[in-house]
Amino acid sequence: MGEIFVRLRRGRWPLSKGLLVEALLPLGVPLEAAQAVAHTVEERLKEEGRKEVGPKALRQVFLEEVAKALGQGVAERLSRQTLPFEEILVLRGRRPRPFSKGLLAQSLEEAGLSLKEAHALAQAVERRLREEGVRKISARRLEQVVAEEVARAKGKGAGKRYLERQAFAGELFVEEEGGEPRMPFSKGILAQSLMGIGLSPEQAYRLAREMERALRQEGRRAVGRTELRERVYQALLKEVGEEAARRYLLLRSLRRSARPVHILIGGVTGVGKSVLASALAYRLGITHIVPSDAVREVFRASLSQDLLPTLHLSTFEAWKALTPGLLSEEDHEARVLRGFLDQVARVAVGLRAIQERSALEGTSIVLEGVHVVPRYLDHPHRERVLTVPMLVVLHDEKLHRDRFLLRDRETGHARPQEKYLRHFPEIRLIQDHLLLLAQEEGTPVIPGEDLDEAVEKALEVLVAYLEAQSPGVARA
Repeated sequence: MGEIFVRLRRGRWPLSKGLLVEALLPLGVPLEAAQAVAHTVEERLKEEGRKEVGPKALRQVFLEEVAKALGQGVAERLSRQTLPFEEILVLRGRRPRPFSKGLLAQSLEEAGLSLKEAHALAQAVERRLREEGVRKISARRLEQVVAEEVARAKGKGAGKRYLERQAFAGELFVEEEGGEPRMPFSKGILAQSLMGIGLSPEQAYRLAREMERALRQEGRRAVGRTELRERVYQALLKEVGEEAARRYLLLRSLRRSARPVHILIGGVTGVGKSVLASALAYRLGITHIVPSDAVREVFRASLSQDLLPTLHLSTFEAWKALTPGLLSEEDHEARVLRGFLDQVARVAVGLRAIQERSALEGTSIVLEGVHVVPRYLDHPHRERVLTVPMLVVLHDEKLHRDRFLLRDRETGHARPQEKYLRHFPEIRLIQDHLLLLAQEEGTPVIPGEDLDEAVEKALEVLVAYLEAQSPGVARA
């Protein structure tokens, strides 16, 4: 029998034994006992031939099995709670809406909390509501509960500020140039822009709040995009200096430009390319990140090993798939580089196609991966985009080795360190070759030892390219 689904107002979802375990652990039930009960519930539903079950029926079965396995006392305590598979409805206006931990976390972020703090507090609020057995709650009461949890975690002043964040309830709009529709002012979007120039989340949200407060105190209902940009620029001059303020104007002009940006991040495995790509994309508001490994996997699935053998091995092992006759006169290092570059050339076909389509559609993208080698990625529509190449490297060999151990642990051994450490000399050889290519072509090199410093350096590179290709844009 296949999966069992839980039927809710918003649709149906696969039954999660993890949710059942989650309900029992706060009651002091040991993990193994909780998992056993969850398994029993699932097996009972299967034996009864149920493919779909409503929250009410699932609650009854769950409580019955808890009483059998753990005793009536535990079942009674559990019965007073709203269980994880049961919806909590928020009452606002005529239509009740399901409580959303994600939306609450977003609200807390916009109120100035860090991403980690916002999600932790959203979880604390949901846990409290369920432990209190809340099924329905007014929006006003939910606000009070959230403020109480904020005060508990961050102090009374923080709880008060959270409640007062709606003091100016009138909508504040940003008016676009050229007759475009005006948009609501968003502290979150402004803070993201400020993080894009290197400010910490706390500093970025504080400046965004101060900007909103100043506009509201002036009684403004709308502010022009150009004026808002100038006000932020002046605030940054006072707060962090001319360099950051100039960077803000440059990156804002990049976001508003019809010319998309293509960021190309190369580097061998384990140097931090993916983390840097995600950090840059978030700060710049780029939604498309393309790992070159994903393109290689598509080719692997559609092209046989006989047709393109080097694609079916790791970059540092690709030489093994080359025709033996080609390798007989070469030493090991030459063979490794020949296999690597053969694979790069194959994957570059797909990467160029992605670049071309993105250029024609006016879409900004981040390409990252060991196959991202600029000399292989030229395309006919290059003039339509701002292309920013960079190479991430780890000069520290010990740190490079340690990264494989960390990744092994974080992926639950899905990417075992032994394979990479066994071929570590080949990986370092490929990095040396990429460094040589970068020097020949003037590709900026980003040290990958420290993420914050890598992001800062990458932003400097981006600003330099923007200034070089769009002179005079800084105060445009």
